[in-house]
Amino acid sequence: MIDKITEIALKSLLYEVAATPKPGLVDRHSNGAHTDMDFFTFMDSSVSLRTYFEEIKHAIINIYGSTSETRCDAEVVFKTIKPLGIDAEKKMLSCTKGVNTHKGAIYALGLLVASATELELSHGIQNVCGNERISYITERASQYVLPHMDIEFSSGENYRNYGVDQFKKYGLLGARGEAASGFFHARVVGLKALENAISSGLSQNDAMVQSLLSIISSLEDSNVIGRRDRTILAISQVKAAYILELGGMHTKAGVDELNTYCQWCIAENISHGGSADLLVVTLFLYFIKQEGKD
Repeated sequence: MIDKITEIALKSLLYEVAATPKPGLVDRHSNGAHTDMDFFTFMDSSVSLRTYFEEIKHAIINIYGSTSETRCDAEVVFKTIKPLGIDAEKKMLSCTKGVNTHKGAIYALGLLVASATELELSHGIQNVCGNERISYITERASQYVLPHMDIEFSSGENYRNYGVDQFKKYGLLGARGEAASGFFHARVVGLKALENAISSGLSQNDAMVQSLLSIISSLEDSNVIGRRDRTILAISQVKAAYILELGGMHTKAGVDELNTYCQWCIAENISHGGSADLLVVTLFLYFIKQEGKD
């Protein structure tokens, strides 16, 4: 199972970019609100990150191999994987010629690959039921991040980053806060929507779009605030919620309204990048939960 963890991380990235249509985001049919990236940019970026996931897996294996503890100190794990994430971001930017395709996903999946690997080494993922797997993995990721929240926000590190800037301006916690919450918007909002959509008969593609709309309608997305402002974000969220009220991908009215929404996002330069990152997380959790089912 331990080799499947890195495969699932890569699969989650590839599935997310393939989901179509996505309002303002890169998908198979559109570059969305972006002029500097396309579907193949994301494909290249995703493939470049496989080594990163492998490095995290082996780093966790090495930590457990050097201790008799059944569960390692979260601080040790976080300090070990953080430089790997920094290197992965550099490799991503080199691959994409400076375009930020997966910075948020690098952060989130790094935490999740580490916590999933810990679960496999300490308990064996197959020995833990699906819901308990998700709880363990997301709670453990939270434990990595929580002790560092005050330090990272107060230090002014990467001040021009949307997350840190918006914390100083609005008190929003961004990607770090989402990780500290155990990825609430993926674990509770996105995963529930995805599972309900699949169980109701939607295709994998349409279920992913349905899940994304659910995340968009509830998340204060730092990417939208950074590109525009909180007022525009609120308007966009109302539009996403309205599509879901119409039935979303279940109905012609919902699909028609979604297509109109996609064009509006392009015209308004809106890209729900934070929500897209959480769709990646949602997919990772979904595939991990499904592992071992008949």
